[in-house]
Amino acid sequence: MTNLHLRRLIATAVFLAVSLVLRITVSGYLPLFGANGVRVGIHGVFTIMPAILFGPWYGAVASGLGDFLGHYVRPSGAWLWQITVISTVGGFMRGWAWRLLRARSPVVTRGVVVVMTLVFLGFGAISMVQLRQDGITRQFYDNVVDPAAIDTLGMSSIGRLVINRTQNTSNPANNLSGRIAEVAYAPLVAGVFGVVLLGVDMFLSKGLQKEKVSKTDKPVSIMPLALTIIIISLMISTANSIVLWAVAVPAWRTFPFVYIWLPRVFIALLTSVANVFIAVFLLRVCDRLPHVKKIANL
Repeated sequence: MTNLHLRRLIATAVFLAVSLVLRITVSGYLPLFGANGVRVGIHGVFTIMPAILFGPWYGAVASGLGDFLGHYVRPSGAWLWQITVISTVGGFMRGWAWRLLRARSPVVTRGVVVVMTLVFLGFGAISMVQLRQDGITRQFYDNVVDPAAIDTLGMSSIGRLVINRTQNTSNPANNLSGRIAEVAYAPLVAGVFGVVLLGVDMFLSKGLQKEKVSKTDKPVSIMPLALTIIIISLMISTANSIVLWAVAVPAWRTFPFVYIWLPRVFIALLTSVANVFIAVFLLRVCDRLPHVKKIANL
């Protein structure tokens, strides 16, 4: 092992230790349908930093050990190896995504986010309008005697899709709520996520530009960092939600998956935004520490 790798491992261990301390002291769970819904805290950013500073493998080690050791320092139910694997893969993906995005032009990354935000908001809004025109609400099946006999020819494309995917199921009314959330609420949440992301980038980047943190004449943008942290965190939250819904919490299987996913991913979004602010601060601190700067990819 080279001296560089050893120093990076030591720094990773320090970040991991801070994360575990914060996990014990200032984190907790929000309840969801009678079970622990989602953990809330700022400890996660300290397992994210090794991926940003040192690369994918260090991120994988920090995130994987953070989940494994975190379970034993503050247990909250049975240990799930699937969650630890997801955390490990997520840590690797953060380091990989950061390497991929940091070299991209701020104009390009912002443009992609703007376009995707408009697409999601537009699709969600159109879906809601079409469902309302077709009279499709969560109470749609309350007065329907035979769901299989519903004529969907006069409905909009979205309404037809939703009804066709629910009318022949064992519980059409329950499944309808999930399908409405999928085609209307989920895209709107994704669009709101894009708006939040653009707002965070504008706020933090403007502040950094005024402070002249950048050593070049190029515009300062924290969009690559925000995308790295937020998108990967939402992917991890989605994968964890699948495991919890399908394996760990039997009571949750009585609800459509989207009912579990939406609140968890919303909390993950808020936590990720907070992590972006903290990560920007930590990167500025690391940039001013010669010993850290020598071993980091800054």
